Amino acid sequence: MLTKAHIQPINDISKATLKISLLDIKNIEKNPFLLIVQSTIENSIKLSIYPLKKEKILKVTFSGFDFSNEIFDDISKIFQNFQVIHTSGAMIIKKQLFYECYLNLSLDEIKFKDLKASLDKIKNIFKEIKIEEIGLKKSKEN
Repeated sequence: MLTKAHIQPINDISKATLKISLLDIKNIEKNPFLLIVQSTIENSIKLSIYPLKKEKILKVTFSGFDFSNEIFDDISKIFQNFQVIHTSGAMIIKKQLFYECYLNLSLDEIKFKDLKASLDKIKNIFKEIKIEEIGLKKSKEN
């Protein structure tokens, strides 16, 4: 089975009652955290859920560049040295090209310096390279 699906009334969505089973994820008990990536496009929302061993990872976003195979080869070469968890691929938003990915790496790891040095070598190709650390979502206590 590649996918699972169900239909529910739209009025249930406001109660956040989405039915998601994590039981099918292999070795879920060895991963105490989940990375939940939400992609919103005009008429749909896509959720990707990844089990993680750590509570912080990096999101790297490239913006303002011209589409070329050479640029994507440069990005691919850099990310070969790191574990990519998820990528959105290239997207055009308001006539500007974006690429983003999530890496199994945090700001306080030694390998982050390697990533930063590699990105510095290609930074002139892009309008902006943004590195953001994604961590545990703080829940509001009542």
